[in-house]
Amino acid sequence: MTSKLTVAFLLVASLALVYSRAAHKIVGGDEAEPHEFPYQISLQWNFNDGQTAVFHFCGGSLLNENFVLTAAHCKTAYDNNGFIEVVAAEHDVETEEGPEQRRRVERFIVHEGYDVIQGVSPDDIAVIRVDKPFELNDKVKAIQLPNQFEQFEGDVTLSGWGSISTTVNPDYPDKLRKVVLPLLDYDQCQNLWDYNSALATSNVCAGPIDGSKSACSADSGGPLVKQSGDEVIQVGVVSWGAFPCGSPRRPTVFAGVSHYVDWIEKQLRV
Repeated sequence: MTSKLTVAFLLVASLALVYSRAAHKIVGGDEAEPHEFPYQISLQWNFNDGQTAVFHFCGGSLLNENFVLTAAHCKTAYDNNGFIEVVAAEHDVETEEGPEQRRRVERFIVHEGYDVIQGVSPDDIAVIRVDKPFELNDKVKAIQLPNQFEQFEGDVTLSGWGSISTTVNPDYPDKLRKVVLPLLDYDQCQNLWDYNSALATSNVCAGPIDGSKSACSADSGGPLVKQSGDEVIQVGVVSWGAFPCGSPRRPTVFAGVSHYVDWIEKQLRV
């Protein structure tokens, strides 16, 4: 790239940064209403030691009572003894409010085209099967998948617990946030990213050119959605972007869900 910006997955940068939380929001966003997005999932790390607090590190979306969609790079671990909790009906990640449903991972299925060695990589998408079904209700509902290779334009909505910070030191919110972003076509995104080779035709890009609204660290794996009548259709999965976040001419890059519908549905039958 021609600038000094770093291209990075929008995951927590390091464990040491996790505990620096503040009442802020997704870059340029607003606080969501409690359970406004009933398909929203929080992936949280449980140290399994009875002492260290559980913390949110990635997002996801509910496909049905047994499966969750997220980013491949969210398959991570922070120590040898802990485990990932898959949490539905979450709003304030610092408080147990009552309706949360916590599950453990039975299988974490990463797309076979994802290159864990390469770093920022295409095919950054994964499906999680939980160890027991979620109970669907008004606070826990499945997202709608698009048609295979369906195209979208206009404004879309991102939700997550990502940092507001536009520096290398993140600030994480307690409560779920949302932001409306404009979709960009592939050629425009490629031009804005200075034809960065990490951008693939299976990616979707969203965000204003001035960088005033974007995903950030800990938004990884979260859902980018389009409202279509009464349906909410998932357009993207948060994958990567500029670091620091909110940089001009560096829109957030998502795995384009419509490119993977057949693959996703195959995993649901396994």
